[in-house]
Amino acid sequence: MQSGKQKRAAIMARRDARKARVAAQALEAVHRVQVNRARLAPCNSYGEPQFVHDGYYQDRRFICRDCGARQVWTAEQQQWWYETAKGYVYSTAVRCLTCRRERRLAHSGQMRIGI
Repeated sequence: MQSGKQKRAAIMARRDARKARVAAQALEAVHRVQVNRARLAPCNSYGEPQFVHDGYYQDRRFICRDCGARQVWTAEQQQWWYETAKGYVYSTAVRCLTCRRERRLAHSGQMRIGI
């Protein structure tokens, strides 16, 4: 027979194991999009970024430089930035959408109306 503490400990151990499995599955389910090298902006460099070498974009996690929020730069966003907007291939996302908008607004010289 188990005591109440032993039962609670067993329940907590099962919960922790379940959380670990879910976290592992989330890491395995990385979203990827194929790179079209012809659409990338020309870059005068001797090397190439890792995503070009691998041949695909994949979701990248980052922490916002201004507010510290955890964000994901999705493969589709990367594809748009590098291939459509012709962004520099060695650049990465460093700010969340909200902080980018506020920074853009602050640098445009417009007054900010309470949000």
